[in-house]
Amino acid sequence: MYFVRKKMTFQNNNTKEISQELELGKRPIAIKVSNLVKRFDDLIAVNDVSFKIFEGEIVGILGPNGAGKTTTIRLLTGIFKLEDKANIEIFNEDITKNLSKYKINFGIVPEVSNAFSDFTVWQNLRFSGGIYGFPKEKVEKRSKKLLEQFGLIDKMHSKTKALSKGLKQRLNFCLALLHEPSILILDEPTSGLDPISVKLMRNRILQLKKEGKTILITTHDMLEAQTICDRILIMNRGKIIADEDPNTLRERFKSTSTIRFKIDGVLSNNQKNTLMDIFDNIKEEDNYYVFSSDDDIKDIFMLYNFSKENNLNISDFKVKETSLEEVFIHLIKKDSISKGGLEK
Repeated sequence: MYFVRKKMTFQNNNTKEISQELELGKRPIAIKVSNLVKRFDDLIAVNDVSFKIFEGEIVGILGPNGAGKTTTIRLLTGIFKLEDKANIEIFNEDITKNLSKYKINFGIVPEVSNAFSDFTVWQNLRFSGGIYGFPKEKVEKRSKKLLEQFGLIDKMHSKTKALSKGLKQRLNFCLALLHEPSILILDEPTSGLDPISVKLMRNRILQLKKEGKTILITTHDMLEAQTICDRILIMNRGKIIADEDPNTLRERFKSTSTIRFKIDGVLSNNQKNTLMDIFDNIKEEDNYYVFSSDDDIKDIFMLYNFSKENNLNISDFKVKETSLEEVFIHLIKKDSISKGGLEK
C-alpha cells in the first residue's frame, strides 16, 4: 500500500501543501538524513551517517551497544545539535536550521518512560494535549481512543508510578500519538516488556503502518526486526554497514545452511567413511550427524541416495537456514575485524 502525503502542519500553524506526481510504485521520502556526525571529545559516536525512509515504511536500526543508534535518534529529533555539514529533510522540507519547529511531526517513544510519575495516566495525557494547544474536547476524545487501543482505559485514573513497565510503555505510545504525528520514532519500544505487552506493541506498530505512519525503530530484538521491519539499517562504530530488507539481507549474506539428522541403528566403519567422503565437514554431536551445506538441495539428495544404497533409515531430519541474528553477528564481526577491533 502506498501513501501520498498532501499536507504537513507545523508548530507555527502554517500549512504547506506538498503535491508530488509520483511514478507508479514509488512513495515520497518522509525522512532524508545526510552526513550526520556527533563527537564526544575524541570519540566519534556517529560518523557521516546518511539514509532515507519512505512514507509508510518501518525501518529498524540495529547494532551492538555503543554503535550510535540512540545518538542518531537524538540528532534526528533535535536533542543533540547537528554538526558539520549534517542535513535533515522531512517531506522535502530542510529542517536543519530550525529543528525544534518541526518536532510536531514526530511522535517519540523512549526506552524509559518520560511521563510524570506523580500524574495519573489521564493527567499526563491532558497535560500533553495542553502543550500542543489542543481544545479540551479534542484531547479527551483522542485520549480515550488511545487508551482503549492500548488497553489502558481501566488505568486512566492510576498514578503513573504505580504502573508496571509494560503499562508505562503503553502510556508512552499514547503520549507519542496524541498529537497525530506523521512520523514515529521508537527507541527500544519492547525492551524488557512482558510477552503480552510485546505482542500488543508489535500489533499496534503494524496497524500504525497500515494507517500511513512512517516508523523508525531501534531494537536489539532480531525477531522483532525480522517480523515488523520493511528495511534494516545495521550500525557499528558510528557507521551504517548494511541497508537492506530483512529477507534480502539474509540471502545476500547467507553463507551456509546447517543440516542435522539421526540414522537409526549403527553405521559400519565403511558406511561412516563413505558418509565422511560425501560430506567432508560432517561430525557427530549428541547422537546426531551435523554438517554445513552451501547447496542444501543437492546435499539432501546425496544423503537420500546414501541412505537408500545402504538400506538406512534417516530420522529427526532438520535444515536450519541462516538467521538474521547470524547475519547480524557476521557483519559486526567482519566490520570490527576490518577496523582492528576483533581478533580473527
